[in-house]
Parts: sequence; C-alpha cells; structure tokens
Amino acid sequence: MLEYVYGQAKQLLDTIRAETREHGLMPLLEPVAPFNQSRLLLPLVVAGALMSLVFLSGIAIGAFAALFAALVGLYLLLSEVFGVTLELNALPR
Repeated sequence: MLEYVYGQAKQLLDTIRAETREHGLMPLLEPVAPFNQSRLLLPLVVAGALMSLVFLSGIAIGAFAALFAALVGLYLLLSEVFGVTLELNALPR
C-alpha cells in the first residue's frame, strides 16, 4: 500500500516538473474552461482564487489552534481537577 502511494506521489511530482519545465509556473495558476474565456478577467479570477486559498488556510489554522486550546484545557481539567495521570512505560526488549 505504501509503495502504491509513493508511486502515485512520484508520478504526480514528475508530471508537475515536466509541465513547469516546458511552460513555466503560469499554466498551473491559470483557471480551466469556462473561467478562462476572458483575458481581461483572468487576473481577477486568479487573484480571487489565491485570496480564497489564503483565507481558507487561515480558517484551517484557526481551527487547529482552537482544537489545540481545547485539548490543553481538557488535559488541565483532567490532571489538575480530577487527578488523572497518564504514565507510559517502555516495553521490555
């Protein structure tokens, strides 16, 4: 299974490298049909897509921070209030 995923990732990277070597990075940023019909609106579509990508990445980072804060709060509640501890022992060899 791991070899299959590795092969697929390698094939994807090889395809991206071949495409960027031939045409540069711009084909990866250009929208597909029917959004690429107007050359006047093309920069606006690309800018909108990049702005939405940055915005959604910020939301994802905020969600991760909220999850981390909730886990820290849960840990403090369980350890300080209820006295629950977690001990990990190394397995014998």
